[in-house]
Amino acid sequence: MKFINTDLTCRLDALPWTGFHTRFVLALGITWVLDAFEVVIVSAVLKPMAEALQFTTQQASLMVSGFLIGAILGSLIFGYLADRFGRKKLFILTLLLYAGGTFLTGFANSFESALLFRILAGAGLGGEFAAIQSAIDEFVPARHRGKVDGTITALWNLGSIMASLSALYLLKHFDEGFAWRLAFFIGGLLTLLIIYIRIYVPESPRWLISKGRLKEAEEIVKKVEREAGISPKVESCQIPVFEGSIWDATKLILTKYRWRFLFSASMSFTILTTYYGMITFLPLGLSKVYNLSSKQVSEVLFFGSVGGLIGGLVVAFLNDRVGRKVLGVSISGLSALAVFLFLLTDANPKVLYFLYSLIAFSFASVAYVIATEIYPSYIRAYAIGVLSVVGRLSGALAPLLVTTLASRDYLLGLLCISLFWLVGFLAFVIYAIKGKETKGMPIEQIS
Repeated sequence: MKFINTDLTCRLDALPWTGFHTRFVLALGITWVLDAFEVVIVSAVLKPMAEALQFTTQQASLMVSGFLIGAILGSLIFGYLADRFGRKKLFILTLLLYAGGTFLTGFANSFESALLFRILAGAGLGGEFAAIQSAIDEFVPARHRGKVDGTITALWNLGSIMASLSALYLLKHFDEGFAWRLAFFIGGLLTLLIIYIRIYVPESPRWLISKGRLKEAEEIVKKVEREAGISPKVESCQIPVFEGSIWDATKLILTKYRWRFLFSASMSFTILTTYYGMITFLPLGLSKVYNLSSKQVSEVLFFGSVGGLIGGLVVAFLNDRVGRKVLGVSISGLSALAVFLFLLTDANPKVLYFLYSLIAFSFASVAYVIATEIYPSYIRAYAIGVLSVVGRLSGALAPLLVTTLASRDYLLGLLCISLFWLVGFLAFVIYAIKGKETKGMPIEQIS
């Protein structure tokens, strides 16, 4: 592997926060909002959708799992393409695929057609995650990376709030047999509005450097420096240039970075199994125990989203102050215990779901930050894609496992979700002992 000597990466990290950074993060960070909207709108309208298309319980859970299967394919394929051809080229392509799959779901007239459209939407959003998470990590100055990544992840809950409110409005003002279709139409059309913003997003300078395209990277960095009104004088550093195939990249991740991969894969596994397991358990399991209607399920989801947003923003603020290790260990451990709040069957489910989400849904705001920042830029998007395969695959199986166990015994469903949390807890404990604290560190120093 050859190296390029440049000061561009250090100049990016030395920049103050500018209007460019804000526009950049908003244009790409909206992916998290869309991802949450897509997943939660399915959970919110799953009951009337299942009734209209006459799904079995297992087929209904596959509406969530099918989306994740698509995301697995999209994150792996588009993740590699983002490392091969650049982040920018994938921004619009993946967004169009997601919008089309979501919109077409509203026209589904059978289990097979609904599942196909969920897979297409998932493929688009899976590709979004790999390309965009990489670009954000590579553009944001090191001292801001923890809180920016954490805040963007917390905005998942904003998308969840939007989906819950949309479902509540649609179920209240329209016949349930049509309301669920309208929800998908709106989701697909809203996505198209973001394409205009994406056109003006530049390529990642770090990716350009890793491909030896220094002149293009220099022009982008200079443009940001002009907006900031400064031109930092910093030392040069050596940046590796990777020219291998997808197999070479896979081998590198599983050999040189194997321990980092095992840790970050545990993070991806924990986040997705606990989240998708719980939001499928809510309409298909908790709703029976608490005797919830379709509208009440949407209300419970709303309270959970508010709790997750508050918790996620707090954790994002603490990322660059307290550090990743302390936050990760404490949140995953508390979340494993918080699952058993739902044994309080006489309590208000809205309050219980709010409290659970306040803790559990904030975990991603620290786990995703550290899981994606520990890889070098030349394989970051592909590594994120591989991690997403692990998480999405396990997340796709989680709804089936949780609902099957819960159908036998309610407590078994809760125990299953708690055990998912223990995976993340044990991984973070090991990392806290043997891994490095990454708060405020430049990406090149971490990798």
